[in-house]
This record gives sequence, structure tokens and C-alpha cells, in this order.
Amino acid sequence: MKTHQFRPRLDKLEERDVPATFSSAANSAFAAQVLQSFSADFEWMAHPSARPFVQEFFTGLYQDSMAAGGIGVAGMTAEIAQHIGSWLDFNVVPPPIFIAPPPLPEPPAPTDAGMTNTLPDANAPQWVLQQNDLKTWDVAVGAGDPVVEGDSITIFYQGWLVNGTSFDSKRSPDAPTTFELNNLIEGWKQGIPGMMPGGIRRLYVPSALGYGAADRAGIPANSDLIFEIKLISHT
Repeated sequence: MKTHQFRPRLDKLEERDVPATFSSAANSAFAAQVLQSFSADFEWMAHPSARPFVQEFFTGLYQDSMAAGGIGVAGMTAEIAQHIGSWLDFNVVPPPIFIAPPPLPEPPAPTDAGMTNTLPDANAPQWVLQQNDLKTWDVAVGAGDPVVEGDSITIFYQGWLVNGTSFDSKRSPDAPTTFELNNLIEGWKQGIPGMMPGGIRRLYVPSALGYGAADRAGIPANSDLIFEIKLISHT
């Protein structure tokens, strides 16, 4: 079986005044000289001892040829370098550089934009009477799937006594809060379903649907209550 004879002709190449890879058109004559040397004595390139030099040379030759435009003589030179690399099982084409796409921007934090800072007028004509003397007022309708009974709701809200005293709130810049609808007062259980994300609804809750005859911190017994609620999401 024929074996490769190691007959490197590197002595003259290593004495040259130019690098192993040519980096400009001025080095094309040198590259042609080396290619001619390789063609005259091709088998020695397969010897493991010659591989580092051969791989470095042909990789540089390909890259410089492509940098020179990759057409005409430069294109043929690049093609030769690729064929030799394929024959000797190395790749002269640099791997593609993977540039990760920029991360998606974080969605803006939800805010209470659109809500009022003052007590809604209890006598405004926008109130709509519901069952059990509950009244609703949709300031903004929102969009998407509506809340149904038993949902978990994430909201901003503020509550007032009818005299204008604010007794509770969750507003920006704080994050919205989440409640289980089943754990809330009857006025919310009846008044929240039907809201859609982004919607703002006001509730006029009679005491019977609120805290009734029980005193609570900041809420006297038998108090009617007014709420404004902005729905952020629900599940």
C-alpha cells in the first residue's frame, strides 16, 4: 500500500520575509509560488508534521482571497484552498459568528394611569344601578377576556367613605395587588365580574354589600362605600 513520503519543502518558505498568510494583493506572487510548490510535491501536506503550517497557510490564503473580492483569480485561489482543506480534513472557512439578538425589552410596569385621586361624585349621572342597590360606573372598558365569578384579580384600587375620607388604596408607584374574588366583600363579588384588563370601574357599595353593621378600622358601621378599581389582569 502506498504511503505518504514526508518531503516538506519548508526551508525556503520559512526563510521568506512575509508571514505564513498573505494579507494583501502584494503577497499574491508569494502565494502563487507556494501553491506551485505544493502542486509539485502534494503528498507531503498530508503528513501530520506539516499540518499546522499547511492549515495556517491555506486558511489565511482563503480569507485573504475572499477579502480581495473572491472573484477572478482571488475566487479561484479561495476555491483551491477550500478543496485542499477538504482533502486534508480541515476547514478554511471561518465558522459563522453568532450574534445573539438583543434581549426583548421588559414590558413596562403596570400603573394606575386613568384613575382619579379624588372622591367620585356619588350623584353623577354615569352611575348604573345594579341588583341590591349596587351601582357601577365604567370609566374605561378595557379589552380581553372578562372577569368571571371566582377569579383571582390583580388590581390597583382606592376606597372612600361617602364623606370623601380615603380609607384604603393600592396605587402607583406600588405594584398592583392580587385578591381572590371569593374572599372579598359582596359588593366586589357582584361588581367586578365583567371587567376586562385595562378597565377602570367605580363601585358604589351600599353598607349591606360592604361591612354592614360591623365597625372596621377607618370604616364606621353601616357605611356606604365608593371604590375605583383598575383591573390589570385576572386568572
